[in-house]
Amino acid sequence: MQFEIRETSRSLWSWVLLNETAETVLESRRSFPSRAQATALAFSQLVGRAGRTLTGGARQVGFL
Repeated sequence: MQFEIRETSRSLWSWVLLNETAETVLESRRSFPSRAQATALAFSQLVGRAGRTLTGGARQVGFL
């Protein structure tokens, strides 16, 4: 699993989580004013997903 930060328009950023075959697994529903914000939220989604996978927990739906 990996994430990419993409520029959606001039100075707006979003993130996408990709699986091993580069298929989109999850993507942000909003844009962020900085690349750093998009990166931080993408990383938190990746960590959360990994934690749920390890514990077998249910997937929580957020506003991101």
